Amino acid sequence: MRPNFIYILIFTFFVGLFSFHSARATHMKGGEITVRRVSSTALTYEFTLTIYCENNVAWQQQREVLFCFGDGLGSQWAPRSNGNGLGEDIGNGTMKGIYKVTYTYAAPSIYKVNVGIENRNANVRNIPNSDMVGFYVETVFKIDPGLGLNSTPLLMNPAVDLTAVVGQRFIHNPNAVDIEGDSLAYRLIDCRTGLQTTCTGRGNAIAGFRQPNLVAATASSFTINSRTGDLIWNVPQETGLYNCAFIIEEWRNGVKISETVRDMQIEVKDADNKAPIIKVPDDICVEAGTFIQQNVTADDTPSSTGRKDQLNLFSTGSVYRPTDGTAFFAQPYATFTATNPSNPIATGVFRWQTSCAHIREQTYDILFKVEDVPPSRVGSTIPKLVDSKIWKVKIVAPRVKNLKATGDAGNKAITLTWDAYSCQNAGAELIIYRKQGCDNFVPDVCQTGIPAGLGYVEIGRVPVNATTYVDNNGLKRDTDYSYRVVASFAAPSGGKSVSSDQICLKLEAQVPVITNVTVDKTSSTQGEITVKWTRPIDFKPEQFKGPYQYRLFRATGLTGTSFAQVGANINTDLSGTVADTVFVDKNLNTQDNAYRYRLLFYYTSATGLTLLDSTEAASSVRLTTTADVRKVVLTWQANTPWSNDNQTHRVYRETRPGSGVFTRIADVTVQGASTYTFTDDGQDRIASDGSFPVTMSPDSSYCYKVETVGSYNSARIKPSLLYNFSQISCATPKSDLIPCPPVLNIDLLDCDAYTKDNSNCNQTTFDNKLTWTDATGANCDKDIVKYTLYYASGPDGAFTKIADITTPNPPAHNYTHTKTDSYMGCYYVTATNKYGTESARSNVVCKDNCPSFSLPNVFTPNGDGKNDIFQALKCPRFVQEVTISIYNRNGQKVYDYTGPKLEWDGRDNSGNESPSGTYFYNCSVKFLTLDTAKNSLTLKGYIELVK
Repeated sequence: MRPNFIYILIFTFFVGLFSFHSARATHMKGGEITVRRVSSTALTYEFTLTIYCENNVAWQQQREVLFCFGDGLGSQWAPRSNGNGLGEDIGNGTMKGIYKVTYTYAAPSIYKVNVGIENRNANVRNIPNSDMVGFYVETVFKIDPGLGLNSTPLLMNPAVDLTAVVGQRFIHNPNAVDIEGDSLAYRLIDCRTGLQTTCTGRGNAIAGFRQPNLVAATASSFTINSRTGDLIWNVPQETGLYNCAFIIEEWRNGVKISETVRDMQIEVKDADNKAPIIKVPDDICVEAGTFIQQNVTADDTPSSTGRKDQLNLFSTGSVYRPTDGTAFFAQPYATFTATNPSNPIATGVFRWQTSCAHIREQTYDILFKVEDVPPSRVGSTIPKLVDSKIWKVKIVAPRVKNLKATGDAGNKAITLTWDAYSCQNAGAELIIYRKQGCDNFVPDVCQTGIPAGLGYVEIGRVPVNATTYVDNNGLKRDTDYSYRVVASFAAPSGGKSVSSDQICLKLEAQVPVITNVTVDKTSSTQGEITVKWTRPIDFKPEQFKGPYQYRLFRATGLTGTSFAQVGANINTDLSGTVADTVFVDKNLNTQDNAYRYRLLFYYTSATGLTLLDSTEAASSVRLTTTADVRKVVLTWQANTPWSNDNQTHRVYRETRPGSGVFTRIADVTVQGASTYTFTDDGQDRIASDGSFPVTMSPDSSYCYKVETVGSYNSARIKPSLLYNFSQISCATPKSDLIPCPPVLNIDLLDCDAYTKDNSNCNQTTFDNKLTWTDATGANCDKDIVKYTLYYASGPDGAFTKIADITTPNPPAHNYTHTKTDSYMGCYYVTATNKYGTESARSNVVCKDNCPSFSLPNVFTPNGDGKNDIFQALKCPRFVQEVTISIYNRNGQKVYDYTGPKLEWDGRDNSGNESPSGTYFYNCSVKFLTLDTAKNSLTLKGYIELVK
């Protein structure tokens, strides 16, 4: 019995040893975590870990994993859920495991859910001691109520086609799809490690990790396409196992909302096999409702011995019916049909009846993959190789059809109508765009929305089931308007339709148009403006009977809106035999104001005079003149229904001051309002009316007026060119002889004398006496009428004006600045000549305080009124803050204080009287001073408390 018992012990030991190693056996190949919100009322999320492992004992023991939820509060073990807890054999010696768990967060934020598993498999060439390094994946996601029931991307292509051959290009694409249609981007990262049984120590870098292409001495590239997700190794050089990791970023409206990490393994072999080549259709864009049918083909590449293998064709993507029954994609689903295996050419057919439910901003990324099937041989296995490509399909919304427009000139409105829209998805709306002028733009089939360069402006939005829109927003008569309508779909899928066809319409003029608002006389009280207009255009007298009447209204300002009638009603028979289209408005302040006019036109109805319509308002031209150095700068503007752009405006200058005679001195070619400017340097550039050049002098004033030239750009409105004068505006040029900066001085303190003078102990005012002298340069203007002083608390502070010195004549060269806090401050002074030109600033002068502070070494707090307080000797000067701590002979703190003035009465911090004896203090003092070397003082010493 005993020998058998010994054998049993030995057997048990080895079984236990085997079990120990099995528990730590290596099995992990790859995996990722996906996240899905499962409640619309709570922040509850479902987390799914998908892993791919070697089929060994360690896999069988990997029955659960620990999810850490990234909020510092929660973690949870989750069992393997697929295959009744046993996982799924997906071939090629690989098992697929799925682990699910739900968790509810307390508040919106950014969280990192992660899982660590021990251990990776052995002999991974780019991870030193890989069987001792934990496997780790994470997903970072944003919880935001505005994101709704969002999910992170799903990786439709499992990490199983991961065998490469030395010397041949390797490709893998995760076929990440986003249910909500968010944008995706890809980037490589280093693999990381994490512990299995705890949330600490997860996500750490792996010491010595290298990307797969950096292991062999021969160079190769290892990249991922940021847009398509194609992971390409071009080309592997040495056999072995290699791990890599990459991130799939999820973006919505320019904001990153999640990052999903896939960690996976590539096995490189040396074999007589070459990867097949797949051919997919060109990327396409179609309107929703289009039936898509496309062929996908593949051919095997002959091996070195000329062998071509059978092929299997596959396809994954969000457009297919989910195999697990999850309904996240609107029907009808797409199908892909292929005969597997096939040889020598593999062919598959993709079919999809698209619908309105498939509209979204992003493309559908459909992965097609071909896998060769090498023959099996006794004693050796030729690895299967793959090729894959992403096919992008974009489904755009159909365009709005049969857009029409009807004008209502009387109400200055245009009514748009169109056919009922075919895709009335929830949350969708129709956007109406408008611009002046017509175009020949024809959008491409996939050119959604309105290109920015066309000049269209959004003017309104209506529900997607609307079929009409009335535009009465600032329309002008006799102007072409182009309209287009675009359908827009709600987030997160988003998307817009291709633009509708253009509809272009011009409102009939129907009423007169104002052609002239010209200033005849400039005065603050007796100004005059002449207003002219045409007779009604596009008028239908058979529809609107006479008699007729004009009424002119005026508002003050270029953009004035408070219109009041000016003058009497003007009766007209529209015959043109009387001067009934002109009015001279008098007794105006044209010197200071522009004026704006509007004309109302009346016809006779059954009830009497009835308003038909009013003209667009038109303003006078407003001229501004600004002095420059021996120049005058002119700018002008007008607010008119006609255009003054792309014309040649005229500038006039008075020949001599007060003559009232003006000569044309320049023609100014203008494009837009910003070009309505001219600088007069005294020349007369127009000789046709005589030449009257002047030498611009700062001792003279020059007066100007401008004549604008404009047009309605309509053959029906005469005259075709419209001429209007501004008011007269005058300016005096600046002198080119400028004052030079003065030289400034300040009375500085003698600190030694100041601190010995006890008379200034209770000082409440502080005088800084400033004096200056004029510069003596030959080019300096000596005719100074004003000096201006500026002050700042320090040399780097913000200077502000404190005084203008204008008296006597000439002004004084001194000033006393009285302060109430201290002497400290800095100053500069400027000089101004009679033309208003201010010099550059003078030198900066600063005056500083004279700080002082000292302490006695004895005080007698006995209540006799003499020396009862421990305080600074004599008078402390310019102290900002005192901090002191006082200790007894035993080193115990009895008193501390921070404040502007030290006054210790001998009581401790509890209010108890301190006994007589020797006390020690540490004291620091902060001073108000510019000198950084003197702005603090530290004192240490003792004080005798005597009673």
